[in-house]
Amino acid sequence: MARLDLAPDGVVPIHIHPGASEVLIVIQGSIFAGFISSSANKVYVKSLNKGDIMIFPQGLLHFQINAGKGPELAFVSFSSPVPGLQIVDFALFANDLPSEIIEKVTFLDDAQVKKLKGVLGGTN
Repeated sequence: MARLDLAPDGVVPIHIHPGASEVLIVIQGSIFAGFISSSANKVYVKSLNKGDIMIFPQGLLHFQINAGKGPELAFVSFSSPVPGLQIVDFALFANDLPSEIIEKVTFLDDAQVKKLKGVLGGTN
């Protein structure tokens, strides 16, 4: 289990846990959360309030956003002691993969890729 504190306007960016499903339980505040199914890229989103629960299936892209005006608190639990974590933005832009390759595989232009690499610490 882990405690999730989200500051006002806080975001947990799109990420995956390749080794586990995740259960989120809202303790305080309101969280907007969702995941993207691997079946036809269907999106499932929900506004969660105190006492609400959401399950994020293993290996699917998902996110959480503070939907309230104050700090939000939730607890998360994983179906494995080694859930793993890969944040999509860091996987794409916080590395030394050449920008030309990222541009081709993401359909982003050179300026966008360079800006994201600059913000996230990528090179090349």
